[in-house]
Amino acid sequence: MRRLSSAVVLLAGLCATAAQAAPRSTEAEVLEMINAERAAHGCQPLHVEARLTEAAERQSRQMVERHYFSHTAPNGSTPGRRVRDTGYVYQMVGENIEVNSDVPEAVVDAWMNSPGHRDNILMCAFRETGIAVAWQEDDEPVPGVPPEFRAYWTQVFAMPLNLGK
Repeated sequence: MRRLSSAVVLLAGLCATAAQAAPRSTEAEVLEMINAERAAHGCQPLHVEARLTEAAERQSRQMVERHYFSHTAPNGSTPGRRVRDTGYVYQMVGENIEVNSDVPEAVVDAWMNSPGHRDNILMCAFRETGIAVAWQEDDEPVPGVPPEFRAYWTQVFAMPLNLGK
């Protein structure tokens, strides 16, 4: 089965962290697998942060609603902008996106087999994350996306400006 995915990292943004939020069940499975990969490579686990989850949800939802698959939205918003718009202040931010099935193992497998995604997952400097999935319910084609793919995943990674939290 083909998978489409893309990764991006932005440095020197703006972000102070807030309360952590618990991910939903499917996203929690992805986080558990991501943290297992990080542990196997000597990295600390990522902690879910509500504003990063908000940015991930916004990106997944926009990709579904606006029928695109890219880190840059049709309105020009980028991962760093979406995170800043939540009020989060960061030193470094990254984003993985994937369009795939709703099976968490397939999403993590695709990301770990893609150099850019793998780099984001295994970047030990990242401390916090937000994960979201949104499903395309209509039949409108998305350029470059096979019609059988309906789950649009986003994982946002960040190193907060204030590491002493």
